[in-house]
Amino acid sequence: MSEPTAFTVRPSPPTSSLDGAFRVHLTAKDLDLLGLKLGELCTLHSGDGSSAVGIAWRSLDTSQKPQLHPVKLSEPMRDSFGCKLGSQITIKKINNGKIAHADRVVVIDVSDNDKIDLTKDDKSWKWRCGMALGNVEAITTGVAFEASSRKGLRKRFLIEHIESSEATAATGLYVFDDRSQIALQDEESEVTPEAPITRSIAVTSEGIGGLNKQIELLNKRLSRLIGDIRGKRLPPQVQRNGGILLYGPEGTGKTLLLNHLTQAPWKKVVRIDQSALAGTTSKNQVSVRNLFAEAVAHQPSLVIMDNLESIAGTQQRDFTVGNLAPALVAELDRLRNTHVLVVAAAHNPNDIDKSLRTPGRLRYEIEIPIPDMRARIQILKVMQGETGTAELAEAIGERTHGFVGQDLEALFNNALEHALDRHQDTTTNWLPIQRTDDESQSQRTLVNGMENCSIDDRPRTADTDDDADLQVTLADYEKALLEVRPTAMREIFLETPKVLWSDIGGSGDVKKTLNEVVEWPLKFEEHMQALSLTPQKGILFYGPPGCSKTLTAKAVATESGLNFIAVKGAELTSMYVGESERSVREVFRKARAAAPSIIFFDEIDSIGSERDSSGTKGLNVLTTLLNEMDGIESLKGVLVLAATNKPEVLDPALLRPGRFDSLIYIAPPSQSARKEILRIRTRSVPLADDVDIEDLSERTEGFSGAEIVEICLNACRAAMRRRVEIVTQPRDADVVDQGAIDELMKVSKPDFDTALATAVRRITPEMTEGYEHWRDGLTKKL
Repeated sequence: MSEPTAFTVRPSPPTSSLDGAFRVHLTAKDLDLLGLKLGELCTLHSGDGSSAVGIAWRSLDTSQKPQLHPVKLSEPMRDSFGCKLGSQITIKKINNGKIAHADRVVVIDVSDNDKIDLTKDDKSWKWRCGMALGNVEAITTGVAFEASSRKGLRKRFLIEHIESSEATAATGLYVFDDRSQIALQDEESEVTPEAPITRSIAVTSEGIGGLNKQIELLNKRLSRLIGDIRGKRLPPQVQRNGGILLYGPEGTGKTLLLNHLTQAPWKKVVRIDQSALAGTTSKNQVSVRNLFAEAVAHQPSLVIMDNLESIAGTQQRDFTVGNLAPALVAELDRLRNTHVLVVAAAHNPNDIDKSLRTPGRLRYEIEIPIPDMRARIQILKVMQGETGTAELAEAIGERTHGFVGQDLEALFNNALEHALDRHQDTTTNWLPIQRTDDESQSQRTLVNGMENCSIDDRPRTADTDDDADLQVTLADYEKALLEVRPTAMREIFLETPKVLWSDIGGSGDVKKTLNEVVEWPLKFEEHMQALSLTPQKGILFYGPPGCSKTLTAKAVATESGLNFIAVKGAELTSMYVGESERSVREVFRKARAAAPSIIFFDEIDSIGSERDSSGTKGLNVLTTLLNEMDGIESLKGVLVLAATNKPEVLDPALLRPGRFDSLIYIAPPSQSARKEILRIRTRSVPLADDVDIEDLSERTEGFSGAEIVEICLNACRAAMRRRVEIVTQPRDADVVDQGAIDELMKVSKPDFDTALATAVRRITPEMTEGYEHWRDGLTKKL
């Protein structure tokens, strides 16, 4: 059997009406090839499976090469068929095909009302539409036409629905005559109870957590789309189908809402994104027009545009798609007074072409924010279902600051994997026996010590019941928390510090102050609002080197459980103009996205020096830092910690309240603090009986915490040398005193004496005095 002839689509002369719009213009030779006569019906098939019905007609254009088998189609025919110029299609005759009679035609006004003076309307549009349709040989659904009033006013209508009692209506083409009825869809008396616009359209919250407010707003817009509120028809001035823009960070649930929105009882759901657009800009514009026409032809319908910035962004990056904002603007303007809802999604509304964000287009904007603690708990409850308890969801929800829905899903999946591993470890306590060829094949596998017992025969217990519900525990979540980072923090390759307050000696007062700064806004927000207290924005640690300033910041991050971003001031400086400022802004952007979070600037004096003493580059970086900490954009949910050895060089504007609210002096450790540091450092070290921690704390006066740790390390090194000597020298086993050797293995007082003899005090009394004077408001330079 020969392959069917492929015809190449070419344009027919444009026409202002539907008359002749569905003619399929073929050469006389091709008409004979297909066995078609003028006026007979034929089907057109494209490679993607779409089809249409047309009327065979002879082409009068002799300039086309007959060997190419051209077929000329009008623009309405191409739009209805969904084909493009140059496409390859096949044509087949319909035997005994007939154009059906249209008993009733429902049309809808899609004209641009902003350009029409309604005061000149003669209110006879039903009759005018009937006149326009009665003068054409065929009509079908989804095509638009124009009608004119006696005063010259022109309106554009779209055929939304056609009813026919004839069996031949399956061809899709109809004829409108004086026996046909016409109805305007906006007229209540003309809409039958079976019309699709009377169906209930709503989005349910099933399977969605933490987005109740956003779902309520969406359902409110859907009720407007139906055009009826408690039995009251909406006035024509209400634009019921205003577009909706969902925006928010990645992973917050925008696509999830769009997918749930498609489950409502729409007649048609149309998606417009990069996957549906794969041609040049001009071809994609035609595709957009066809997709919107399809939505209008099947009302009530939904048009979804996910990742709108990729096809209509202010900075278009994908040149294969092109900026389709002009085409979208034109189509959105044509949707007025229709039952077509447009919902788009984007990460940042400012990245979308501003022409789309007008009241007549994407009229309503709904933010999908990073979930707060209550929303996170709801999301976890929905995800875990019967596999976890409400108390477990609350405990994890309180600890997952900055996690979006996507991160919580990854967290739960990882926790579930750990639960499965744990369940498998407790149930799979058998192993198949490896047998040699000599063993009998009839002998059955040994399971749990029982011969002649197959795997299926193994006993069931409460722990190995296959029907029991798998439960995720807190321990499973603890393991998963070590593997999942918030989306906003994934670009920051930073290991979360594991420093506890118990690892820092003499930190009692500092610990109390920092706990108030970090915990009050999270645990006692209502009480702070009652006293009009605002959370502190920044804390500056200053003091001599080696006094645990950096260690204190790590302990704050560990104990609070907040997202932690550590930045060394020198890392932000760059030789390229504007690069350092961009780095500072990027740090604060990530911190806001992962709020509540902590930013720690170590050696902040490298970027926060006083403006009179720095160059232009340093001035710009400092200005950026000042604006980020207390500028126009609020720094909500972000605590800035900083450390410096040179507080006197910092710019005064950086130290005022509203930026660094608290200036905490980390002084050299007192005797009690030195004693605690020594105990912490030697708690896992075997000490001889002659080591006196109290005496060592007195002898280390004037040393910093880091220097005391170094003294302990040097003492341990001295003991290590003695151990190596004992182990490497051979001895007679009969004369060895094991007790004496064990004592020599320990760190003794002479080891500490040796370490103290070589230790150097790097903090002088003058340095300490200089910090204390600066603390008291003096300007003495160190």
